[in-house]
Amino acid sequence: MQNYKKLLGPISIISIAYLMSRVFGFAREILLAKWTGISSATDTLDLAFVIPDFLFYLSAGGYLAITLIPLLSKFEKEDPKILNNYFLSILSGLTLVFLIFSILCFFIRYEIADIFSVNDPDLFVKVFIPIIFSQVFFFSGAMMMAYQYYKNAFIYAALAPVIYNLSIILFGWMYSSSPESTVYGFAIGGFIGSFIGHILVQIIGLKKVGLSLKLVTPSSKYLKQYFKISLPLIVGQSIAVMDEQLFRIFGSFLSVGAIASFRYARRVAILPVGVLAQAVGVASFPTLSNLYVNEKFKDLRDLIRRQISILYILNLAIVLLFITNSEGIVSLVYERGAFDNSDVVRVSSIMSIVSFAILPWSINQIVTRSFYIQSKYWYPVLIGTAATILSTILIFNTQNQSETNYAILIIIPLFAYSLVLLSTLRIDNQKILNNNLVKDLIVSTFIGVFTFLILLFIPIEGISNIGKLFVYTIIIGVTFIVSVNVIKMKYIDIRSK
Repeated sequence: MQNYKKLLGPISIISIAYLMSRVFGFAREILLAKWTGISSATDTLDLAFVIPDFLFYLSAGGYLAITLIPLLSKFEKEDPKILNNYFLSILSGLTLVFLIFSILCFFIRYEIADIFSVNDPDLFVKVFIPIIFSQVFFFSGAMMMAYQYYKNAFIYAALAPVIYNLSIILFGWMYSSSPESTVYGFAIGGFIGSFIGHILVQIIGLKKVGLSLKLVTPSSKYLKQYFKISLPLIVGQSIAVMDEQLFRIFGSFLSVGAIASFRYARRVAILPVGVLAQAVGVASFPTLSNLYVNEKFKDLRDLIRRQISILYILNLAIVLLFITNSEGIVSLVYERGAFDNSDVVRVSSIMSIVSFAILPWSINQIVTRSFYIQSKYWYPVLIGTAATILSTILIFNTQNQSETNYAILIIIPLFAYSLVLLSTLRIDNQKILNNNLVKDLIVSTFIGVFTFLILLFIPIEGISNIGKLFVYTIIIGVTFIVSVNVIKMKYIDIRSK
């Protein structure tokens, strides 16, 4: 419990920063929906992100804190004097590699447009160019953020997505004369915002934590060491990372606007994960790592179980709210401008399915990191890759080629992936999923089912979307709080001592 209390400060800081980022990101999506609706231009914007995002995943960019923090800990322990040059060598070397990949993609930009069979190749290329080079800033910025996380500094790193989203909003508004010009404005805004937020601001952050910035020649020795550790993350992409790409790729096989529909539904569903679960995962990783290194295995197991249990019940309440109010939420968020009522119905049908993914998305933030602190990289990645392959096979063999069916076939393997990882996770040869945690998860599920049954009998005729959302939020909140106070659970206890 003491370790969890120590994390409340960092978690609170990151949660507030992530909330700001998600609010602006949400505003970005609302404006995109208003200016472009569900259109071919919106699909083109999403397809322009497929290769850049995949390159970022292949670079293990999303896992840089996980791969770099153990290396930084090792070097600082062996010789603190070389830590500065070690990090700068890795930073310069990997940035150069990533820049080369981006330049290669630039030269084959029209071939990439042909692969995706986009309706407007010229618009695709126009949008693709700033996006592909933005990834260089994202990658370098992610490395700088990882160093700051290692120093338990989170503020400057948390500013990056806020600046990024604000820049996209600004340039999207400036170019909002048509759907095509809007998506181009979003791409330009992303390029400028990523440079300011992920490069300039992070340089200030590095100086604040004491890094001495200077030009350091990349070391092949250090680069080989980094690639050795990050190799499993580079060669295997799990369903937890690739689900969005699967939505984009297979959505392109369906009617115009399918990709955009997936995008809008997923952006709403991912909001609680980004605000809470991701903040918990980022803030707790250094603590989890330290507990493991210092062999405080009992404290480590208890902390992991408590985080899983609390995240599960909190996000279960959010899932209930989302699936029972999907049409109302989509209408409140998006229905304006080019986004009409038919779009609301289309997106809400997908959101009612995608919302269930909030549970595995959240749990994965803790479970995968619990493997990584033990230097167990290959196992979770291979399980995730198997889930991705399973999802792909299911989609290719389905007879019902629809947006909702594709969503189901992508979400089901995501649950399987999380369940396998959680059931096999061990710390010091003891399973995390013990009887007490199983009981907590079962009790939480019964609370959720009971609350859902209550909601079925609530009269909602004549109530506005906002009124229904307010009533359901109160009922879900009260039911969950009362249940947690009445029913004793091992790892969830909000009662005053």
